Amino acid sequence: MEIKIAVLLGAWIKQSPYTREDIGVILKVSQNTISSWCNGKTYPSVPQLMKLCQLLNVKFEDIYKLREEES
Repeated sequence: MEIKIAVLLGAWIKQSPYTREDIGVILKVSQNTISSWCNGKTYPSVPQLMKLCQLLNVKFEDIYKLREEES
């Protein structure tokens, strides 16, 4: 996974009113999974990313475009 996107995901999660535990419950993933996303070890699936974007009030298209540019 691209570091730029991982850093952005981590920053958006930190700025959100939700804890990683909250996000994990909502997305039905473990906190370790969320940490892996934020560290760039793995990337959320498209449905997970769409839900995460909606939750964090971030445009899915912007993240997906970044991902395409970095690949």
